[in-house]
Amino acid sequence: MASERSVEAMHLLDPNIVRVPEEGSAGPCLLGARCRGCGNVVFPRMPVCPACLRDDAMEEVEIGRSAVLYSHTIARFAPAGFKAPYFQGFVDLPEGPRIFTLIGSGCRVEPGVLHDGMAMRLVVEPLADTPENGSVLTYKYVPDAGAEGQVSHA
Repeated sequence: MASERSVEAMHLLDPNIVRVPEEGSAGPCLLGARCRGCGNVVFPRMPVCPACLRDDAMEEVEIGRSAVLYSHTIARFAPAGFKAPYFQGFVDLPEGPRIFTLIGSGCRVEPGVLHDGMAMRLVVEPLADTPENGSVLTYKYVPDAGAEGQVSHA
């Protein structure tokens, strides 16, 4: 189990896409980029704005602490290093991007648990509860129990 592992033995899958701040702050966030020219926000960061094609105009921004579930499915077959079934989905970030994500382990995997349009929040947890990926941390989203009702998305 991941909870039995030492925190020191764990590491982020990619520290260039997730920031885990010190305790007492706003919590983890994704590292995206915003174009200083047109304001387009992307995740993950990239050096050229895909909207206006400006080079060297992208600046790092913290994004994705919350999201809205756009769509989801239950994966019933798993690649090596994962256990099925598990949820995967797409979420809309308030900053603009729609991104692929795994759903956190705290969410029971069965039909009807998730519904499109529900509020989600970012968590950082082991990639999978397997020997191959149990010490690798990544971002995932879980339902935000503190959010009021559904949030519609475009």
